[in-house]
Amino acid sequence: MTLLGIVVAGYAAASTPPAPKSLAVGAVMEPEGVVEQYRDHARAQGAVGDAAKLLCKPAIEGLMVCASVISADGWRYATHADADVTRPTVQLTPEQLGLQVKHVEGIGTYWVRDLNDGKAGLVFVDPSLLPAGAVVAWPVPGVVIAWISGKPRLDQILSVGVAKMMEESTHPISSKLYRHADKGWVVWGEAKRPVSP
Repeated sequence: MTLLGIVVAGYAAASTPPAPKSLAVGAVMEPEGVVEQYRDHARAQGAVGDAAKLLCKPAIEGLMVCASVISADGWRYATHADADVTRPTVQLTPEQLGLQVKHVEGIGTYWVRDLNDGKAGLVFVDPSLLPAGAVVAWPVPGVVIAWISGKPRLDQILSVGVAKMMEESTHPISSKLYRHADKGWVVWGEAKRPVSP
């Protein structure tokens, strides 16, 4: 290659914009009505058009699954202005999910994921990340609680815990408890605090 060819090739390489970096897209769970609330808030902050519309779809009774854009700095909600966001691109194995095993002494075991990293909804998108038949709760942002039902005392303790988290949160997601069955996600029950006598 001649000197002129090297210079032209170098200039062409330098002036060619880099290929668009693929977005890391996750998923988060939000309560019904969040799309309207976000739109109103975004418009009040000056967002217009598609930038004011969350990219969410109905998941199951009481819940929406919303796309999240994940970066080294954290995550944000995806909006309709994010043309490259079409589906979650983050792939996790059950080991990468970040579930911590917890024990209720003498009663049973459950799992908790408390990482507000824009990935809590991936459990909904890919239920195989959890043990088969697990009951799942998304009480507050970033938190997933799961357990295998069948021990009434454990069911009650975790249900009360979910209800308490909801009551204490400024951003409650859902008090409903869900399970993935053969035909998809179903409502398994609802977390409630016991009624005092």
